[in-house]
Amino acid sequence: KDPELAPVWQGILAKAEGMCDPQSKTYLDPEHPFSDRARGEYEPERRHAALLVHTVGRKLSECAETVGFAYQITGRKDLGRHGAAFVYAMAKEYPSTRPEIAKGFAGGRGDVMHGLALGYDWLGDAMTDAQRQDVAASAKGYLEQFGEEFENPKNWWYKVHNYNGVNGGAAGCLALALHDAYPNEYQAWVDHAVAIIERWMDTGFDKEGSYFEGVGYSGYGLGNTVLFADALRRAKSKHDLFQQPLFAHYSTYLALSLLPGERVYDARNDSNYAGLGGMLLGLAKNLDSGLYRWLWDNSGGDKTFQRIIFANQVAPVDPVKAGVPLADHFQGRGLCVWRTGWTADDVMFSIEAGPYYATTHNQADKGHFTLYGLGQRWATDTGYANENSPHGRGQAAAHSCVLIEGKGQARSGAGLGTNGTIVSFTNNSRYGYALADCTEAYQKNNRGQAGAGVEFARRHALFVYPKGKAPAYAVVLDDIKQNGESHDFTWQMMLDDQMEATIRDDQALLARPDASGDGYVDSPWTSSDDAVASVAPGAQPPGELHLNIKVPKAGTYTLWARVRTLADEPSKADSFFVCMDDGQRTDWHMPTVSSWTWGKVSSGVPHAPVSYPLTAGTHRLMIGRREPGAQVDCVVLTTNAEEPPVLSEVRGQPLFAEAESGTVSAPMRVVRMAKTPTRLLVRIAAAEPVTLKTDICHTEDYHGLGAFPLLRADTKAVNPRFAAVLLPLPADSPTPKVGFATTPAGQEIHVRWPDHEDVILWPDQPDQPPTLR
Repeated sequence: KDPELAPVWQGILAKAEGMCDPQSKTYLDPEHPFSDRARGEYEPERRHAALLVHTVGRKLSECAETVGFAYQITGRKDLGRHGAAFVYAMAKEYPSTRPEIAKGFAGGRGDVMHGLALGYDWLGDAMTDAQRQDVAASAKGYLEQFGEEFENPKNWWYKVHNYNGVNGGAAGCLALALHDAYPNEYQAWVDHAVAIIERWMDTGFDKEGSYFEGVGYSGYGLGNTVLFADALRRAKSKHDLFQQPLFAHYSTYLALSLLPGERVYDARNDSNYAGLGGMLLGLAKNLDSGLYRWLWDNSGGDKTFQRIIFANQVAPVDPVKAGVPLADHFQGRGLCVWRTGWTADDVMFSIEAGPYYATTHNQADKGHFTLYGLGQRWATDTGYANENSPHGRGQAAAHSCVLIEGKGQARSGAGLGTNGTIVSFTNNSRYGYALADCTEAYQKNNRGQAGAGVEFARRHALFVYPKGKAPAYAVVLDDIKQNGESHDFTWQMMLDDQMEATIRDDQALLARPDASGDGYVDSPWTSSDDAVASVAPGAQPPGELHLNIKVPKAGTYTLWARVRTLADEPSKADSFFVCMDDGQRTDWHMPTVSSWTWGKVSSGVPHAPVSYPLTAGTHRLMIGRREPGAQVDCVVLTTNAEEPPVLSEVRGQPLFAEAESGTVSAPMRVVRMAKTPTRLLVRIAAAEPVTLKTDICHTEDYHGLGAFPLLRADTKAVNPRFAAVLLPLPADSPTPKVGFATTPAGQEIHVRWPDHEDVILWPDQPDQPPTLR
């Protein structure tokens, strides 16, 4: 009955019923419990085979988490019998000794143990005694295999890898579930699982709480760990994993990694841009932590049983009130982060250059920087790769690094890695600074494979805090030399694929294109709204946009509109009423996207085609508010019903109209755009003249073909000494004047704001850091 939890429960129950219904597409068939997914076109056979165990484990876990939980809450025997039959079938068909299981990725065996633990615990009483004994025997085989393989230092996942948390937590849960079946053995299994997890926490995270493999994999490892730790507490065990020192610092690492105003974490070191699951709620509940609760409220998402069992009333405490610093150096990881705060108006900058821990997820990204703020992603990361293909997205060519003759750091990923060092880190009230030494990463990887080769590669990074009328900004200075000869150097910054760049000489202006004109029409929520703004028969729709379009020639036309929705639940904010002249009103379900996209007006959920036979002359188009949250930028009539228009080609034509040029009735409204949009000014100088342009990094790996946009600066020099100033500027704020000058003391960068001037001196001496006055 809880308004927050009821939808989660209803979703779980509906999903469980589908899994038990032979007529459902999601039916789980105990007679044929598993079928492997098709191998991807670019996926090697060996990798595909190693992933099968993950697929088995997640299928089993999905049944136990969903059908098992629904059975426990409802007591419905039909759910219990079917879930028990499926768990039994999977346990019998996929024992730990089966080659596909034993030779697959170890984390997949953790997934299987997770499913067996919940399956045995929640569906065991719906099994026969013989079935329960068989499932317990299969589970015992997994626990014994876990005990052997996670104490073997020759295994590449030993100590540091996230599999230690995945398998340790799952094995611990499974051991607790088997206490009745193996009363003499289960405690030793529990003790061993705790030991593996504690060793992982001590070696896989640095003392500041940062995980060496990135946020995403920390969540994967800690998901089962937190579930196990919670179970230990409820069992009044002698072990209390929540007392581990890690959890006192991990929340700070997460807070500093969260993108300003977004619900996702920085996609560094083989992580994606994503939030975390119910384990945040589990940490908030068991540690009575307001910061973990705030992290859940601002980055969490979970529609499984964990959302319900970890529900709590802990009051959220934001990072500022929790005492989280605005900057930190995670020394074991080699990650430096600075930020002005956590709202969409704040700015966040980071750089990483740490050691490679064998064998963990790693990319060729030593010195790679990211920059976010003002609601935008300016300098981005290519995200998850987990591969070492020479042209893959995990290599330096797909990161914000410097290339020499098109070559970068030595190959990394999937067992290969490079070393970097944060030589210096400082932070004060005016600016933060770090020096990243990436020399070794350009020379070789952990197996001695060569990179581009350099005498030195040092990257200075400064983050300048706001002052007066000046917002925060970043400066990146590269001191890199291959040898005594002149070479082609390329400085790169990876871009969000929504960014557009305007380049002139040595500067680039980056902005995310918004409305095509000076505004758009919004259909906002009102206090009386439900999911759909329903209209009584014959009544006037609540909010309309009317546009007059002059048709020069009679014909049959298709109507296209450039639309978007920024609603939290976009599927409930993606439709308009559309009517031409006095014709029939159409319910148009537009594309459910958050960026401006051309959509072809159609009818109803089936998207039946709609066309308009129009005579020459002026016609009146009505776009009405149907679901609050839908927005329209502009419209155009075309005779092409297949290809969406190109804005630059149709803008200004007679059949084109800006939405804000029409007549609008409340509650629909015109939203005017800032004359000067939010943008990023990039100024780059070097020892020799630079050529600035945008480009695409084309990648090929087991993911398939990829294309990642970037900004690049090219020059030919012995040591280019790239100096890049990255200025995120709020809408309507003045653009500062940026100048570069060579002085006897080194290079000076002048940034002139309306009320002051920043002067950054970059000395020629390599042992001298840059200064700001």
